Amino acid sequence: MSEDSRAKEVAFRTDKCIQLVKNTNEQWLKEKVKIVLEDEDSSNVSASLGEIRAYGELIWVWCSNIKAGKSGSDFFLKTSGRTVKIEVNTPQHRTIRNILDHESFETDRIKGIEYEIFPFGWPEREMDNVQGEAVSKLASIKQKEHQFDEDAINILWIDLKDPVLWMLDFGTEQFLPLSAFREEITSGAFWNAFYAKKGTYIFENLSMCGLISKIYKMEYNGRFWNNSLIDFVIADTRTDQIIFQNHNRDICIPNELYQSLHRLFGFNLELSWLDWPSKGQLANRVQLELDRIEVYKWAFERD
Repeated sequence: MSEDSRAKEVAFRTDKCIQLVKNTNEQWLKEKVKIVLEDEDSSNVSASLGEIRAYGELIWVWCSNIKAGKSGSDFFLKTSGRTVKIEVNTPQHRTIRNILDHESFETDRIKGIEYEIFPFGWPEREMDNVQGEAVSKLASIKQKEHQFDEDAINILWIDLKDPVLWMLDFGTEQFLPLSAFREEITSGAFWNAFYAKKGTYIFENLSMCGLISKIYKMEYNGRFWNNSLIDFVIADTRTDQIIFQNHNRDICIPNELYQSLHRLFGFNLELSWLDWPSKGQLANRVQLELDRIEVYKWAFERD
């Protein structure tokens, strides 16, 4: 699939979300469209499009029950007598340390320049790696959490659909604890940003052949280990909507909310981590994966 077709796919779904929002809250939409058309700051435009998409996707499930917040969180709704708050974020690339230029090349027929893009920044220290940089940036999204309430059910919606920012897509492998490709194991940046702990190994490329590997040892806890008020993180990508639940948050989540989350347009059951419908098992599942990451660090060392 070409980059152009990916952009068209995002545009098609965005148009659908715009129509849903227009039918529900036209005045809110007009304010966001004004930003998109007139704001000279590209990050504000990207963020506004992310909010429009999120609002439309929420309306898809909850119809007019979803409301735009006038203060505090971006959106909220009531379900089974509980307040649910939703805050939207569209991660932007780092403005520095995100591109490495290489020497230009030229043949009789081709002329060009090679460069590498690091959306979350390339490593500065010898101990760091690319995946570790991504984990750090993702774990710090909306870190202050002042938009959320301790007594509410809180959802962080992360829009990863912007085709300008994600020309090659934010791949589904980033939502796995580990993935393998061409005799190397790599840590999923998104999964580890929320579930990994201080001391967890982050693999950029753990060699299955016993060769030199780029491994970073986390110096901090992932988001869900820091007394976070977030109950669910929803990653909205071009192809999927993946939900991670905070296994350390002691709050009653009604079945009705879990049922509704499953009806999101792009919900990916296989990649989501939910403590439902079999409750009380998510914490153990997370720990098993952390244990597996630990032993993989040494699994391919040669005697």
